[in-house]
Amino acid sequence: MDFKCGEIIDIMEEIAPPFLAEDWDNIGLMLGSREQRVKRILICLDASEAVAEEAVCLGADMIISHHPLIFKGLKSIVSDNAKGRLIYKLIKNGIAVYSAHTNLDAASEGVNQCLAESLGLQNIQNLNSHRHEKLFKIAVFVPEENADSVRSAMSEAGGGWIGGYSHCSFTGRGIGTFKALEGTNPYIGSIGKLESVNECKIETVATERVLGRVVDSMLKVHPYEEPAYDIYPLEIKGRQYGMGRSGVLPGPESMEEFIGRVKAGLNIQTVRVIGNTDKKIERAAVFCGSFDGDLRSFKRSGADVLVTGDIKYHMAQDISDMGLCAIDAGHFATERIIVPRIVGLLKNKFPKVDILASNMENDPLRFS
Repeated sequence: MDFKCGEIIDIMEEIAPPFLAEDWDNIGLMLGSREQRVKRILICLDASEAVAEEAVCLGADMIISHHPLIFKGLKSIVSDNAKGRLIYKLIKNGIAVYSAHTNLDAASEGVNQCLAESLGLQNIQNLNSHRHEKLFKIAVFVPEENADSVRSAMSEAGGGWIGGYSHCSFTGRGIGTFKALEGTNPYIGSIGKLESVNECKIETVATERVLGRVVDSMLKVHPYEEPAYDIYPLEIKGRQYGMGRSGVLPGPESMEEFIGRVKAGLNIQTVRVIGNTDKKIERAAVFCGSFDGDLRSFKRSGADVLVTGDIKYHMAQDISDMGLCAIDAGHFATERIIVPRIVGLLKNKFPKVDILASNMENDPLRFS
């Protein structure tokens, strides 16, 4: 069974909302069309030439990568260089490419969450506050006999979610008045006559991400030709998202034991260790890929160690000078773990689509 590429993208953007991406990032559909049909998807960290060839051999219609296929601005696409050859191959074989990068890092089921879980951390919390969802209040006026259907449509479209509660709304009652003018087709009353109708005012909340869908669903079931409704931005902050995670271990461990935990959880043989290695580890922080240098959040979390990748020399000095401790497990190892997670999440939504993890990826950095 096949689906439109856009349907796959919609689910990916529920998993990793685009508003979570950093301003400098490039995410979304890189190649292809939302309208093209998709039967087989290949999930990877990088859309490399090896992965593209794998996709061709497998008959994949779409690649979903973590790192953007196109990151820096392209001034030309020619087959004389590696990037040009890669894009040529993908276009020639009709393979769409979608990338979710820093938005997937910060997502609630994203890379940092996956990294924390891979290390067996418990009571996992955001390491810092990266973004919050924007909230809106929707108020719609509807005849009393239609209130239940309108309320239900808005809730099923994603309105009324507050924390662990769904279908949250408030209903008030009053009198609505209107006069239908020439050329209209009123649901109630007659043209040219002032009407008074017993109406309900239904209020609910929606995140910016689902606002359009909630309004569209309301309009589809509303009986009036010209429904009256209001949308207000709220000062209340919605769900908070963070770029890292912190959590506690099941019990205290020595640094040597914790290093073993990291190696086992990420399936790697070596790590780089920075700072005091004699301390007991009870709480750990994680930051996938390249550490952004936010040592204040790390220190504020109370974590005994930070697990991340791509720590630069001077950052390592700062970590050591501050009496902190870190493990550099590498960019690849701290992010590749998201690939099977995405495979599983998409299979739950599209059980009849072939969704595969790439077998052609390895860490380009090796110790010898």
